[in-house]
This record gives sequence, structure tokens and C-alpha cells, in this order.
Amino acid sequence: MDFKKFERLKKQYEEFISKAEKDIEGDKAIKQTRSVWFDRFTIEKLLEQTDPKTGGIKIFFGKYDEDTSSEADKSFKPEELNGKLTVILAASNANEDPEVESMVINGGKVCPPDCG
Repeated sequence: MDFKKFERLKKQYEEFISKAEKDIEGDKAIKQTRSVWFDRFTIEKLLEQTDPKTGGIKIFFGKYDEDTSSEADKSFKPEELNGKLTVILAASNANEDPEVESMVINGGKVCPPDCG
């Protein structure tokens, strides 16, 4: 991918999500998620569950709340993540949705606060 286009896509997202967060949450607006990092082991663990030819990773978008923030990386306090956007990785063959819990992983490092 052209790196300038990568930077443009990120900037457009950050501008959009910042405005949307303020429009929706008003005074309760938070600095929203810019990225989520997953380690290689986690990704390989998912890929091992897929077919070598049709397998891949399907990415779902989500938003943490009081109940779901416990699924996040344990280095975060759940209250740090309430309202933050996240991604959920799923083992997938031919773009199918996951069928069992072992095929789904959440818990990447959310930026901010963990921006490396």
C-alpha cells in the first residue's frame, strides 16, 4: 500500500471518529481507539484453525462496555476501556463467520492508552 495513502486513511479516520465521539457522547467524549495490536503468536494460533488454501482472519469491529471490557488485554483496567472501539479477530475459512469460541480472539493492545 502506498504509505501516503495509509497516512491519509488514518488521518481521515481520526478526524471522523473524534467528531463522531463528541457528537454522540458530548461532555463524556473519550479519546477513541486509533489502533489495536495483536502479537504474532495470537494470529498464528487463529490461522492454525483454518484451511491452508481458504483460511484467513476475519476482523469484526466492536465497542467495549462494562461487561465486555473484561475480555481485553489484562494489562488494562476495565474502566480504561469502557466506550473504546476494538477489533475482534476470528479464524475464518472462505470468509465464513466463526462457529466456536476458540476461533475468536479479542484482547489486543488498544491505542490509546497503549501506543507502543
